[in-house]
Amino acid sequence: MLYIKVAIIIATYKNKPHKTNQDSGGFPFFFIAYQPERVMDPEEELLNFLSKDELEIQVAEKIQSFHGFLTREVALRLLAKEKGLLKTEEKTYKLIEIPKGEKRISFTARVKKVWPIAQYSSGKRSRVVEVEDETAGKPLILWNDDIELTKTLRAKDEISVKGAYEKNSELHLGYSGTLDIISKAPFSDLAELKDNDRVHLRGFVGSIEGYDSFVHGNTMKKGFSFMISDGKNERRCVIFEKLARADHIQAGDEIIIEGALVKNSNVEMDEHSRILTRRRQDMLLGELTKLETKNSELVVEVGGKSAALDRENALRFLKAEASEDIALSTVVELKKRSLLNSKIAVRVENKEGRILIR
Repeated sequence: MLYIKVAIIIATYKNKPHKTNQDSGGFPFFFIAYQPERVMDPEEELLNFLSKDELEIQVAEKIQSFHGFLTREVALRLLAKEKGLLKTEEKTYKLIEIPKGEKRISFTARVKKVWPIAQYSSGKRSRVVEVEDETAGKPLILWNDDIELTKTLRAKDEISVKGAYEKNSELHLGYSGTLDIISKAPFSDLAELKDNDRVHLRGFVGSIEGYDSFVHGNTMKKGFSFMISDGKNERRCVIFEKLARADHIQAGDEIIIEGALVKNSNVEMDEHSRILTRRRQDMLLGELTKLETKNSELVVEVGGKSAALDRENALRFLKAEASEDIALSTVVELKKRSLLNSKIAVRVENKEGRILIR
């Protein structure tokens, strides 16, 4: 396969000298030279290492591995790339710079939104991830097995994408493309939430309030509410869409909420918000109503549940350090005023009759 490389060459033609007062410097002229340059043909390169029959077998296997959705040309290119024969340059773009129809695109961006997985009658699946940088925003579409790359993505994550291509103003991850998370979006502090913020939260389910009607925009709408706690602060969370998710939430669960919207000081979850829970059977969760020492142990009551802690675990509970010559009762007296009647969320484990603070 050949293409013509055009070179414009500038030359200077020297005139013969004339008997004048001015020296003749000559004048430039142009001519065009055609230089043939070889473009790599994947099939020709592969035939340098494989027989014709071997190549056809590998092409058929490659097409079959993609369930017949590959053309022969694409299969040849993939084989050549796997064998290190196909050298392609990949250019890094800002989103606004990506040309229409461009192949082999690399970019870094922030995740704006992760859409639910779409299912098709053909059996294919896709997921749209809206991405943005300082120049523009675009949809990035992933298909079938590549959707697994998105399972831990959340809004505001910074990602690096390689091997994408542009089609109809959309970005698609190619067959050999990659998506890597450069940095995860941080969780928000419950004490610092502001209305209209999209937030990610991590904490524990403090209590279940159940189904009720809540102000939603300019109307009243049915929702399911519960309280999330980080051990110091609490916020009301309301699920408005996909209410079946509420069936899996119990008091004491460890919970992660992604992409929620803060409205009227509540944390609202719509169809795009994600809720992840993990059951925690052993928790001290709720208001600390008792804090005293008895027989060299610390006795606490949190949310109606009592526990007796030895010195090592008592200091962990109090988040304090003290040398052996300082009595536990002294540490408790110093901490009591700031802790008593506050909200507590502590993981515990009962091991051989001993309560351990995690």
